[in-house]
This record gives sequence, structure tokens and C-alpha cells, in this order.
Amino acid sequence: MNETWLPIFLAALSGGIVAKLIDYPVAWVKYYFGEKKSAKALVDAHLDPLLKAADAIIGKTKSLAERDFATETEKLSPASSNELSKDLIGLAYLYASFWGRINILAEESLGVSLASDKRGAKLQKFIACLGSQRIRLVNRTHQNAIGELTTDLSFDGGRRTIGLVEFDMKITEAASARAWCKPLFKLLANTRIKTDRQQLLVYGVIVHALVDTLDPKHQSTHPRPPYGNKLSKNSKKEIKHLVFGTYLNETGANNRYT
Repeated sequence: MNETWLPIFLAALSGGIVAKLIDYPVAWVKYYFGEKKSAKALVDAHLDPLLKAADAIIGKTKSLAERDFATETEKLSPASSNELSKDLIGLAYLYASFWGRINILAEESLGVSLASDKRGAKLQKFIACLGSQRIRLVNRTHQNAIGELTTDLSFDGGRRTIGLVEFDMKITEAASARAWCKPLFKLLANTRIKTDRQQLLVYGVIVHALVDTLDPKHQSTHPRPPYGNKLSKNSKKEIKHLVFGTYLNETGANNRYT
């Protein structure tokens, strides 16, 4: 009896092991392509509005650079310590809405590897570069909070970015909102200071490279020439070696901005 059942038992056992060995690669393949599909869907949904928000920053930065920020100093400076000019709030909104888009992407990509999509992998590198200590305009906590101020629930249960008027109302009516935005307001209002001005210009170059790399045909954005003549020697060095030589390596981004 034992001799009869032993071969059957061994055959069943080995068959189960073989089946499991087959199941593992099949499951991995399903996971891999499922992950790529999820990442692609996320990038498809979020890349266009993020690029448009980035494009607005580029347009404004180039306009400011061409005028050497000269005509903006008085417009951006508050009339009093308790008052913010509409021009300053409007300029801050451009950065806030861009950061809001980054927040929405981060929130909705939880559990999904964006790097499994080629565009997603490049986008992650750009976002990491813009958030790095040497490049970012404000610290990460303030950036996330400022971005959060521009987001709200949409009708479909997701998140959306609010308009300028809504952002203005939040800033003017809520002291806590103004407090979170204070570091950004301070930087934007101090464009007469060379270091602050160059910080904005370098940030603008990276945003410009993001748009040129992820929307090379400019289907969602505007093609714009660089403003390399407005960059200092130190800024050009930082862009060449730190930004393109380190952070944006392997993204396909080309330095045509210095």
C-alpha cells in the first residue's frame, strides 16, 4: 500500500512545486506590466496640467529677467508690513500652483512606481532636483504647505488646483495661510538683491528644461529662448555641473540655457 501511494505522493508534490515555479514569473510579469500601465495612466493624467503650470513660471521668469526685475521691485514690495500687493500674490500663485500639481501627483501616485514609465522617471528626477537643498526656493515643509493652499477637492473626488482669485482670498483672509507663504513672499519681493534674483533665475532654468524635455514638440507649452545672458558666472557653473551634471543626468535634458 505504501509503495503504491509513495510515487503518487511524490508526483503530486513535484507537480505542485513546478506549478508554483511557473506561477512566480507569471505573477511578476503581470505585476510589471500592470505597474507600467498604472504609471502611464497617472503620467497621462497629470503631466499636461503640470507642464502648463511650469510653462507659466517660465514665461514670467523670462519676462522679469528681460527687464532685470527693475520694474517689478515696487510692484512686488508691500505698501506696509501687513499688506501684500496683488502683483506679489499673483507671482506667488504661479509657484504655488506648480507645487500644488506636484503635491497632487505625489498623493495620487502612492503605491505606484512612476519610474516604470519613462516620462515618469524623468519627471521624478526633475522634481527631486527642484526640491534639492541647493535649488529649492523654500524648504520642503513650506513648499508642501504652499502647494496645499492651491489644492481642493474636485467634483469627481480627486484633487484640483484653485484659481488665482481663490488663492488671493485664502491669503488675504487667513493669517495662517500668509504665514506659510511668508518665505516665498519675502524671496519674490527681494528681487533687487542679486542672490535672490539669481536663485529665481536658476530655478526657472530647471523648470524650462523640464518643459523642453517632457514636451519637446511643445504641444502643451510655448517654445521660448533661454535667458543665459542674465545668469551670473556662479549660476552658470551651478547649472552646468550640479544641475545637468548631477541631478538631471540620464534624463535626456540638454543644457542650452547658459
